[in-house]
Amino acid sequence: MYAGPLRDEPLAIELHNTIYARDGARRDGLAQAGWLDAVAGRLPAGGHGRGPTRAELTALRETVRTALHAALDGAPHDPDVLAALNAAAARAPQSPIAVWHRDADPEAAVDHHGASRADIVLAALAADAIALITGPDSQRLGGCHAPGCVLMFLKRHPRREWCSNACGNRARQARHYRRARQ
Repeated sequence: MYAGPLRDEPLAIELHNTIYARDGARRDGLAQAGWLDAVAGRLPAGGHGRGPTRAELTALRETVRTALHAALDGAPHDPDVLAALNAAAARAPQSPIAVWHRDADPEAAVDHHGASRADIVLAALAADAIALITGPDSQRLGGCHAPGCVLMFLKRHPRREWCSNACGNRARQARHYRRARQ
């Protein structure tokens, strides 16, 4: 079971947040089993074969982290990073299809054109990152300001500064402690 943070953020941010701090130490959530299982209900269905390997997820995570941090910092995007995101997103082309049932109305579905499970998962994560850095949500990206926290989040309120209530409490306690010691 995945022990890292899941904050109901967009998938690209959840992938970014698989590097996190706990007990003052940097942790790699992809080194643990279970992250894909923890977000499986949010990923598209379909594909054949295995899911992505840890190496594939780790490589995409570094690309996503670089792209998200550039957007957060207002820095120019590296063309190689954008090319890597585009290549990952292109791993699973998709198109809508109508599935006909004998005695029922047609149902909408998605055809991934023979893509593997790994292709579908990696493409979905990359597509989510592309949507974040190119859409209006790029202005809502936030980095947690709590001491020692390295997580990113999507601001649902313009004054939000922390990824969670626990980090907000920790930041307020640290601020109080600093003031009390002066």
